[in-house]
Amino acid sequence: MLLEFRRKISQYQETMYMVFILLMVALTSAGFNSEDKLYKIVFIFAALFLFLKLIVTDYSIKEIMWMAVIVLLLGINFLRNGERTLLLTVLGILGAKNVNINKIFLYALWIKVVLTIGTISLAAAGIIENEMVTLPKGDVYIDLYCFGYLQPNIAYANLFSIFVLAILAYRDKLKWYIYVGFSLLMVGAYKILVCRTGLLVWGVLCVMFLIYHILKRSKNRQIMKGYLASLCLAPVMLAVLSFVLPLWGANNEAIGRLLTHFLTGRMRIIHEYLKDVGILVLGHIPRQDFDNSYFHIWYNYGSILFFIFMFVFIRSIWYCIRKKKNYEVIILSVMSLYAFMEKFPLSIAWNLSLLLLTGNIFGEEAALQTNGNSLDREEKKEDMQ
Repeated sequence: MLLEFRRKISQYQETMYMVFILLMVALTSAGFNSEDKLYKIVFIFAALFLFLKLIVTDYSIKEIMWMAVIVLLLGINFLRNGERTLLLTVLGILGAKNVNINKIFLYALWIKVVLTIGTISLAAAGIIENEMVTLPKGDVYIDLYCFGYLQPNIAYANLFSIFVLAILAYRDKLKWYIYVGFSLLMVGAYKILVCRTGLLVWGVLCVMFLIYHILKRSKNRQIMKGYLASLCLAPVMLAVLSFVLPLWGANNEAIGRLLTHFLTGRMRIIHEYLKDVGILVLGHIPRQDFDNSYFHIWYNYGSILFFIFMFVFIRSIWYCIRKKKNYEVIILSVMSLYAFMEKFPLSIAWNLSLLLLTGNIFGEEAALQTNGNSLDREEKKEDMQ
């Protein structure tokens, strides 16, 4: 009877996952956080759908074995220090098997557009609370409004996420003037929210796509492949810098001042904890938040999960390169840069590009993603001639 019930409801597994992920997107877009009562209620409802999706999905024995190991490690870590972000993210990625990822990007885009703009507008109009916080920016402290979110940088991150989702949903359908329009909006938002990280990462994203389109027009496939392959190194270099820069800044006063100015004390704070913890097998007790995803994982989850995460992420970029998913390669590389300066990218509710990892984990068919972009089609035509 149970097997028959599982078989019947399995035909709705994509709908189950959609309910889960879109509810989580809605919560983050509307400015709710885990301390809010409504968030907790909606989260329980969403988690139920994720649980149903996981139990009706067919996984191979091999998949079940390595999934069990990773979830067990994350579960043990959660019981030790209460850190849960990566646990939800991993379950979200594993649950995305047999789900159309591109459909999620499209639906999430418009949910995020409506709720993010709605939240900011309501806060600006004084209909909902618009708290002011004092934050360090370089060498000074500035009073900034949060516009319905916990911090101004969260509001900016949601705007950034909208544009990333638009790129993932529409790819080469977006013309150059759309990027210009996005850039003007990001500069305008920076004037109000003063989020240097978000503006910097958006600038890097635009430059990376500009280089991509220049190489695309040149039709030099070898240089293009070299450019995309080099992006695999981004998370490696950024992870190394997350540990090297704090030590360098601590041993060189001039470098330390520069790092504190440009990275708002991130490296100095990391050094204070790095010198005490060394190599952690499991996460530290108690947990601690860091505005650097690489060290955040190392400190709160331990070295085992850190290296597993890095391996899967880098391998996923390489997988996208092999499958000629060039837009996805650039987005994943850009998000690895954002992860260097924030911990938001670890959350699947905010960083939906993490769903691209399903292609590497379960294979093309299980991920149900569309095949590449216009350059890919051009290369396929050349191969056939």
